[in-house]
Formats: sequence, structure tokens, C-alpha cells
Amino acid sequence: MESLHVRGVGFIQWIQQFQYLDSLMINTSHLGSPLIAYALVFPLAYYLNPTLGLLTMLCASFTEWFSGLLKWILHGHRPYWWVGLYARKTNTAVMHLEQFPVTCETGPGSPSGHCMITLASLVPLVLYLHQCLLRHTGSKRPSPYGELVLLIFGLFTLVLGLSRCYLAAHFPHQVLAGVVSGLCFGYFFTHLFQVAQLASKPSKSTLNHGMVNYLVYLIRTPGLLIGFGFGSLLLAWMFGWFLQTILGVDINWSVKLAQRACRRPEWVHLSSSLMVGFARIAGYLSGLAIAICLCPPPDRSLWTPNTNLSVVPLAVISVIVTKLIEALCRRAVSALLMPILPPSNSTGPGVALLASSVVEGSVGPLIAVWVLPSMLGKLGRLHE
Repeated sequence: MESLHVRGVGFIQWIQQFQYLDSLMINTSHLGSPLIAYALVFPLAYYLNPTLGLLTMLCASFTEWFSGLLKWILHGHRPYWWVGLYARKTNTAVMHLEQFPVTCETGPGSPSGHCMITLASLVPLVLYLHQCLLRHTGSKRPSPYGELVLLIFGLFTLVLGLSRCYLAAHFPHQVLAGVVSGLCFGYFFTHLFQVAQLASKPSKSTLNHGMVNYLVYLIRTPGLLIGFGFGSLLLAWMFGWFLQTILGVDINWSVKLAQRACRRPEWVHLSSSLMVGFARIAGYLSGLAIAICLCPPPDRSLWTPNTNLSVVPLAVISVIVTKLIEALCRRAVSALLMPILPPSNSTGPGVALLASSVVEGSVGPLIAVWVLPSMLGKLGRLHE
């Protein structure tokens, strides 16, 4: 494994020579963040088809949950702290790697969560759009626009993987593991629930034998999503407790290494730790459940695609509003809970941060599914 790490560091050093790529790599990494998968990919998918949106949310949530468990099990190092460990072990000079404000993530490194979670959430949307464009042309031959969607997705996957290496956040083999597993999870969920068929056969009668009906059932009984969210958080906590208490594994070992290796303390963010991710999943699914209860989608929209181009700017507006409200919620929850709950430290995120993550996670679905559609509906009635 050490030889693989050494070769990986060599590749990172080589690609970091191209310093003019700094902005591209940092921005691509931001765009490929799992947070963007929930904040942008989900609203866009939901506005195209609520059933597709739910699948995207479930796919991203399950993939992030499974990725977190894998990180605990695989115990993978990140390049920016591994070079120091290797130098002390071999009594050699530290191999130099550049660090950036987004380098010092605190969770274990294998597999790459950016690649695994974001790509898994994008696959259902990409395949759905591909089928929509194929149906729009009225031909069985590949649509040039459909092929363009696949090409853009492929290029984004490549640049995202390179960006995670360029930033010294992951070794190449961790990126490859994240890409392959993310694509597999995304394709599996899309194939299992047959959502892509909604684009080519938008008829309820043609899909009555498919798993897509289970997604419709979840939309009609959204309370189950809250159970899924907090159930996944409980299972993750129990697994972490088992590792730490029964097996004696320090599940926060990577936090200490990140704090020691990062050149600037302000670049270390405990919000990138695994338990925070598990808490956000509970928030995402709970927020979606509440939003669907407050603003249930029309029955017809569950089976037919919305081809109106307005879904794109609406999704962008959703992202902007979500990020603003998330920042306000983060400050408000921290101000309320920090005086009475233990703060985060080198042993891991505190209760206040976990509670804040649940609240922040619920904001995006509430904005996308309830607030914006309700406001647009009221504006539409005013103009009638």
C-alpha cells in the first residue's frame, strides 16, 4: 500500500505543477461537493419530475451513508497528512504537497466522497435527461443533445476526479474507487426504480409493475422518509459505537491527523467529519418529508416530465436561497446551543454542530419543494 501511496503523491506533485489550474480545480471541487448534490441536483431533478427528485435524494443519501461506513472501515489516509507520517516512519524528508483552503477535510480518505456521492446523484438525472431528449427527437437513433449530456457528464467526472487529487485531498486510487462505486450506485438505483422510463414512457399504466410505484408511495406517505433519515443516523451512531467501544477503533483518528498536518488551522473544518454527514442525511430526508406534506406534488406530475426550461433558473434560485438560509440557521443554532452543549474538539464534532447540521440539511428541501413552489403559485394567482 505504501508504494501505491508514494506513486499517488508523485502524480499529485506532477499535476500541481500546472498552477494555472488552481481556480478550475477549486471551483470544480466546490461544484462536485455532496452539498451541491443536495442543493442543486435535487431541486433540478424534482422540478423535472418529483419522482425523479425523490430518487435523486434517496440515491445521494444512501450513497453518502454507505460511503461514510466505508471510510470508517477502510481507514484510508489523505495525501496532505500521509506525507508527514511517511517521512517520520522512514526518517526521510517530507514530500512537498501544496495545500488549499478546501484541502484539509477531516474524514478518512477512502473512497472519495465527492466523486462517489455527487456522481451517484447525477446518474439518475443524466439518464433521465438522455431519455427525454431521445423521446423528444422521436427517433430511436441517439439524439445529438442526449449524447452531449453524456459527454458533459463524462468531462465533469474526469475534471472532478483530477481536482480531488490536485487539492491533495485524495490519492488517485481513492478517486477511482469513488468514481466507480458512485456510477454503480447511481445506475443500480436508476435501473431498480425504473425512473428513466418515465421520460420515455410517461404513462402510469405502463409502469404499474415497476419499483417506481414505491417512490410514488413514499411521496404519498412522506413520514417514512423521517424514519429513514433518523434511522440511518442511529445505525451509523451504533456502528461507530461498536467500532470505538467494542473493537477499540478511534473513529475520530483522522480529525487529529488533519489538525496536525494542515498548515493553516482555519482550513480545518469539522463540518467535513463523518458524523456531521450522517446528521445532514437525517436533515435532508426530514426536510423533504415536511415539505411534501406542506406542498404535495400533483398526481400527474409524478408520471410526466416537465420540459419547461424554467426549471433551470428555478433550481439556481433554490441553491442561492438555500445557502443564505443555511448560513443564518448555522449562526442561530450555534448561538442557541453553544452555551448549553459541549463544543466540538479534537475528539470529534459536538452535539451543537450535529444539531445544526440536521437543521441545515432540512433547509434545502423545504426551500425547493415548499417555499418556492408556494410563492410561485401565489404569484400566478395574483396575475390571473
